[in-house]
Amino acid sequence: MKVDFTPRQAQLHLREQDHTLQRVKSARDGHYVNRAVGLELIAYKSDLRLREGRRELQCRLKITP
Repeated sequence: MKVDFTPRQAQLHLREQDHTLQRVKSARDGHYVNRAVGLELIAYKSDLRLREGRRELQCRLKITP
């Protein structure tokens, strides 16, 4: 899994597919969604949580330039 963040979008590369997620308002974290395919991405400090339907994946962010 690879994620590229911009202030308004996140580009998610997951299982040989690319998905664009739009940022939604959130007080404390980076919250991105793509309702068409059922993806939700929440980034808080160095933690990342990806929800795909009922499945959830938690991992640590590793920043690469």
